[in-house]
Amino acid sequence: MVLHGRIFSRRTSVAVYGGSRPLLNWVVYALASTAKPGLIWTDVRLRGEVLADIDPLSRDLIPPDRLNVVDPEDFVPDDATANLAIAGVVRDDEPPSNLRRIVDFLRLPPLAQRVLSNALSGDLPIVLILSNADHLSEFYPRETVAPIIRTVVEANAIVFLTYAHAPPRVRDAFETILHVEGTDLTEWREAKLRVDQGPSDGPLRAGSEYRLGELGSVAAVLARDLK
Repeated sequence: MVLHGRIFSRRTSVAVYGGSRPLLNWVVYALASTAKPGLIWTDVRLRGEVLADIDPLSRDLIPPDRLNVVDPEDFVPDDATANLAIAGVVRDDEPPSNLRRIVDFLRLPPLAQRVLSNALSGDLPIVLILSNADHLSEFYPRETVAPIIRTVVEANAIVFLTYAHAPPRVRDAFETILHVEGTDLTEWREAKLRVDQGPSDGPLRAGSEYRLGELGSVAAVLARDLK
């Protein structure tokens, strides 16, 4: 067994991709469950999209006040407000680094701004999950992804984004990129977790590969809740 205890304890960004949306949700749920304090989950859901019964978001595992379900069009960047800030709201003498953070924050969708403002007030990082981020690709040009992810992480967050099938288009937006290989949730222990991108040392270094059943703290969560 590897990866016991808290896998992510400091602010960081993690992309998880694979062929099964329910399995991706279970993996990020298990990874996030090893981090403290609790998590806030935003699920990007197409109109009429129905969750599988086995999906963790169908199991009432996330408290209602910590789960946001949004239409892709309701999570588009707020460029108008950001441009207004550049034009007249932000002081001319604002340091460049502060200006960047302010503008990138204002570019976030209103829901994301509220989540950050309400949740990131403690000393420990909060865990933020955005599932089905692939539904948002058309609304976020490649050059905007890394600055937005960086702004959220710098606000003291551990950020997980899930992408169905293909990896994220902008790899340098994330510190860690994980590939989940598997579709049959009844055989989740045999599903593989491959580290496409990660730190140069430690259990999640690039090139590492594990079966989910080998990952101590992750396997414990899945064995308890994925029934």
